[in-house]
Amino acid sequence: MNPNYTETITLYHRQPAQQTADRKEHWSRAELPQCFFKAETTTMLSDTSETKKNTYTVRIPAVVMDGLTVAIGDIVVYGSCADEITGKSPDTAVEVLQRHKPGAFRVTAVSDNTHHRMGKHFRLGG
Repeated sequence: MNPNYTETITLYHRQPAQQTADRKEHWSRAELPQCFFKAETTTMLSDTSETKKNTYTVRIPAVVMDGLTVAIGDIVVYGSCADEITGKSPDTAVEVLQRHKPGAFRVTAVSDNTHHRMGKHFRLGG
């Protein structure tokens, strides 16, 4: 195992309403140990303001995924998180995400790097 993979993350995977029997959106939660998590804050300056933007990178070893699915739109929270996303306030996806910022993000990029000979992993960005 890569010595940089020391963090636990919580992955919330969204099942869209059209893919479920009851036609309602569902979220599953999985705590994944031995992952890599990096958050960077970039400051952008303009003539009149300063804007900060967070960029996230997560790497999940293939053995840790163990049949789980990840997709764009899923949510990652740094560390162990017991919150459930129910779709009703105060546990909507947006509320859970905001509650755990800046250690949480919505997945905007997924790379399947399990075809490599060594270091098989999934890379998530946000």
